[in-house]
Amino acid sequence: MLGYTHKNLDGESAHSPPLWSSQLSDTDIDGLGFKDLIELRFVHTFRDAGVSLNIIRRTLAVAKERLSTPYPFTCKKFRTDGKRIFMEVIEETGDESLVDVEKQQNVIQKVIGPSLREGVELDMGGGAARWFPLKHSKAVVFDPARKFGQPILSDYDIPTAAIVEALRAENGNEKRVSRLYEVSLAAVRKAVEFETQAVVA
Repeated sequence: MLGYTHKNLDGESAHSPPLWSSQLSDTDIDGLGFKDLIELRFVHTFRDAGVSLNIIRRTLAVAKERLSTPYPFTCKKFRTDGKRIFMEVIEETGDESLVDVEKQQNVIQKVIGPSLREGVELDMGGGAARWFPLKHSKAVVFDPARKFGQPILSDYDIPTAAIVEALRAENGNEKRVSRLYEVSLAAVRKAVEFETQAVVA
């Protein structure tokens, strides 16, 4: 998001610009917007799968132009095989196909890896509306329409960070924190699970 400095092939210092301008770049807020967070989630997943940053950068450029949006990963289904990035599209016939975004060629379905959409709910326009970061759970959510987009317990509107801070203040007494915030014990534990994962990441 800030760009980085590296050595080029000649051994000289070169600067690579950010992959995109932050959603909050025109404000005085020092941070990231919800769409930045979702885009970064995709970039992180692609990098973990072995896709090079150059391929990601070129794919983003093509997808931005093709989809006419500065945040293409938030609004379409993308997949990877560890080398390339594919976009799921609906043909005029109604059939689904995969397109290698950078090369703009259709590819065979069987080459793809797992879908990257897990945990992300879309709005009516196909854009990312909210993200449930815990696998197979909707206990914690990032939702830009709730609590300024910070991670919260989805059933209670309480920030996960507040639960963890309360646990520290109460010497780890989960039952007391559960009573203080009027949330279930399971919700307290999900808040801890998310915050622990966030620290590790």
